[in-house]
Amino acid sequence: MTSCVEEVLEKAPLDRYAEELVWSDINLANSYLNTAYRNMSSGFNSNLNLAGVSDHTFFIHIYGTDVYVQGNITPSNMGPFNHTRFRFLNWQLFDNIQIINTFLENIDKVVENTEENEREAAQIKAEILKGEAFFLRAFAYAQMARTFGGLPILTEPFGIGDDYLGTARGSFEETIDFIVQDCDNAASLLLPKEEMEMGRATKGAALALKSRILLFAASDLTADGTAENKYVGYENPDRTALWLAAKNAAKAVIDMNAYSLADFGAPDKEAVANNYYDFFRQTDLSNNEVIWGKMFVADVGERHRNNLWQGPNGLSNYGSNNPTQDLVDTYQMEDGSSFSDHFTLDENSYYQNISDKFQNENPYYHREPRFYGSILYDSANWQPRFSDLQERDPLGIYDRRTRITTQGGNEVSSLVGIDTRQGPVHSWNAGYTGYLMKKMMDHEVIGKDQYNENVWIWMRYAEIILDYAEASLELGDSQEATTYINMIRNRAGMPDFTGDIEEALRYEREIEFTFENIRWFDIRRWKILEEKLGDAKGIEIVETRNLDEGTVNTIWRRLTVQDRTVHKKMYWIPIPNDEMNKAPHLVQNPGY
Repeated sequence: MTSCVEEVLEKAPLDRYAEELVWSDINLANSYLNTAYRNMSSGFNSNLNLAGVSDHTFFIHIYGTDVYVQGNITPSNMGPFNHTRFRFLNWQLFDNIQIINTFLENIDKVVENTEENEREAAQIKAEILKGEAFFLRAFAYAQMARTFGGLPILTEPFGIGDDYLGTARGSFEETIDFIVQDCDNAASLLLPKEEMEMGRATKGAALALKSRILLFAASDLTADGTAENKYVGYENPDRTALWLAAKNAAKAVIDMNAYSLADFGAPDKEAVANNYYDFFRQTDLSNNEVIWGKMFVADVGERHRNNLWQGPNGLSNYGSNNPTQDLVDTYQMEDGSSFSDHFTLDENSYYQNISDKFQNENPYYHREPRFYGSILYDSANWQPRFSDLQERDPLGIYDRRTRITTQGGNEVSSLVGIDTRQGPVHSWNAGYTGYLMKKMMDHEVIGKDQYNENVWIWMRYAEIILDYAEASLELGDSQEATTYINMIRNRAGMPDFTGDIEEALRYEREIEFTFENIRWFDIRRWKILEEKLGDAKGIEIVETRNLDEGTVNTIWRRLTVQDRTVHKKMYWIPIPNDEMNKAPHLVQNPGY
């Protein structure tokens, strides 16, 4: 994406002449801004999904995630939060802000330096590029503000020799206002999605980002009046005004009439499961539900290998992010009832079916469609085995159970599942919880050999619908909230919700956006981190065949795979020590 700029800089010294050349050509300026797009990264930045520091997955390769989930994070030991794996939300984004501010400082020079007969076209292009830059800066700030709180507000690039020592931290309120202003500036300059090159910022993306950040700002973490200081919340919050701003921001996207929910084939539940899964296998961003995202190709540029990273070890993949048993048990049954209405745990943590309606002992039957589009569970169809294991597994299932055969009261054989930690292939890459991510993988990609081409979706219309529902609910309009919550449920082949409306809203956000880097922000802004970030659980499955009696009995037993500890300080990530040393006027977050 930056080849034009790189070519110029390779041929000319990094001095005034090279800079003037870049800012004399609209195409070179465009290429310069492409660097900022690339640096925003994506949720496919590595095999570590943000869910790995939430209640949704256990990340088997650790990469410092234990530092956070076990409550040991400090400014000098930040686990993954000061690493390039999380560069899409951490302090490293200030490097990108420097690039963007340099662009904004110089873009007007391009028009001035353009030949008069081409100046009008250059002016039009420059204004759009300026809108893109405002959006990218707002996006970077929004990612960091939801992670650290108030931030240094930088509108001009630092120059060589500039003194960082005086850099101060803006309050949370000032930071939110700055992001909103950038979103408004971007929206005023950008074109609708259909008029922009696919993958670039659009008017709708700017308005959607405004909705996202205002929803976060209005939530309990920052606006319930208990924030410890002005850097992690409002000092004198007006909740009504904050929720109204969030509602209006979401409504502005809705009123564009540019986006719509994808049709998953409801009420056909099998079709919904397949189409929900396929939605995340798209290789471009043309679907009307997609507001903004990042595309990939298999053989050039920034690439990703999500199948290799997340797939089963029995296919020579890494099995990185293991969905937790708590997440699996959260998925409702196909009729909208809770899983716990039909299954319970006995004193030894074995699952027991207590249902009058769904009487199969297998807890994976009769679940809501999004479960089948999101989770690889024992015996689910996935990919054909390689030749050496096809005879053992001709169907290509995800194989997590141990099969024991008994006769005469004795065990005569025991065979562990192919995809277990005792299996025959890359057992060190096998999962611990018994589950893998299916969502955002592609069954047509051979992980060990091929790159993925499916897109990363940063924002989609379903989020706007639930933003609007939540803000409406908080403003007391439960009827409006009900309508919009059920839009998401019905699209997913589920009946209208029953019971508590707040629980219904939070269920939809949890299930609809699983693995989309939304959950960690939600459990923090709702102030339910202590409740949700408990020990990571998994499943043990043993199938016993009794040759004497001709019976087969299968048990499912819940187990703990990682102990976790939550401290209040974990609602915010500390500013790294290195950054505090560079700018001593920065104020560290509470608890650190």
